Amino acid sequence: MTEYLCPICAGHLVFSPADKRLECMNTHVFDQARQGYFNLLPVQQKKSKNPGDSKDMIAARHDFLAAGYYLPLAKHIVGTIDEQVCSGPYTVLDLGCGEGYYARQIKQDIPTIKLYGIDISKPAIIKASQLDKNSCYSVSSSDKLPLQDRSIDLVLKVYAPANDAELNRVVKDKGLLFTIMPGPRHLWQLREIIYDNVRDHDTKDTRFDGFDLVSSRRVTFTIIPTKSHRVALLQMTPFAWKASEQARQNIREADGLVIEVDFVMNVYQKR
Repeated sequence: MTEYLCPICAGHLVFSPADKRLECMNTHVFDQARQGYFNLLPVQQKKSKNPGDSKDMIAARHDFLAAGYYLPLAKHIVGTIDEQVCSGPYTVLDLGCGEGYYARQIKQDIPTIKLYGIDISKPAIIKASQLDKNSCYSVSSSDKLPLQDRSIDLVLKVYAPANDAELNRVVKDKGLLFTIMPGPRHLWQLREIIYDNVRDHDTKDTRFDGFDLVSSRRVTFTIIPTKSHRVALLQMTPFAWKASEQARQNIREADGLVIEVDFVMNVYQKR
């Protein structure tokens, strides 16, 4: 865990296995929770009392992802990362890792890598730590990553916010950034129930200062979620706020609904 930085003074944090805590030279101490994670989000860096997704939202997302609906995407992510891993040490950061679904898939298939997962949601990190004892998880902000300069070979960003300056700081020279974003027809049939006029998603990705786009590809497949999983899927989307009660009822009753899943995976390299 030597890549961790103190979120208060930016000093290097050293892990004490006996005390199960991280401590910097300025004696800032962060105890390891019983689930295995560290809370590296000081109160002064919080923008609300309980930032990020709630416990109920995390439970619904875990239930949906554990059913395997997005496994094809996970396999594409793992395969692309595996192509980059060399024989030496390789460190991956799952930025905004949520309950750790993609991190677990990566670590399971590529056990030699060192993997960090961060999320601003404490319930998300608790869940991730409970399900994965082989990776390093922390409650942290993407605006102030608790990681040393040039310590990360590859960052995975699935729908997560990012700070360009922090990405440039922690990613090694020639390191990689993988981003996952919705493709043009992502969840088209679900959106047809919510909106009168459905339009293609805008697939123009954010530009990341200091990084160049080296490849882009679409990952498409279909899913047929159960009633409870259709509801959970809706809650995972930003258009859940737009869904009327009638639309929600229609989604619950849409048995056998075949839903298109459409992702764009972009790979960037640090200059």
